[in-house]
Amino acid sequence: MISIKERELIVRLHQQGKNQQEIADLIGCSQPTVHKWIMRFKRGKTLHTLPRSGRPTKLTKQNLAKLKNKILTNVKEANDSYCSVSTKQVKDLVHKEIGEIYSLRHIERIMHKIGFSLITPRPQHRRHDQKKVDTFRKSYKKNSSRSMWAMS
Repeated sequence: MISIKERELIVRLHQQGKNQQEIADLIGCSQPTVHKWIMRFKRGKTLHTLPRSGRPTKLTKQNLAKLKNKILTNVKEANDSYCSVSTKQVKDLVHKEIGEIYSLRHIERIMHKIGFSLITPRPQHRRHDQKKVDTFRKSYKKNSSRSMWAMS
């Protein structure tokens, strides 16, 4: 993505008689990018980036913050032993709170966006409470097809 100043420079250099490859080398972008902005200028279109069409997301910043708080409270209530939640649990929570049904992959993207990270069992737990480690390993093996999330 090139800046508006670079786009204006592309047009100015083209008007001065430089060819597209020379402009691309000077700016540090590809020749097709130079061609695109020259053609847009010739057609009388703006050099600014225009808003894209499409349905606006229902996950606004406020919704994401509310969802993060709900997930954190649900995690602490549900799992005293190792504070984690599965992607399916989050999917159900999103459906209940926002009314949208997202795929598991999209829920994973949302979880990363709000600051969670995917966890897996380690050979030795950070705080190494052996009882918690053993409980976690047993429950993880039972549910190994589920992906588990924790706050990073």
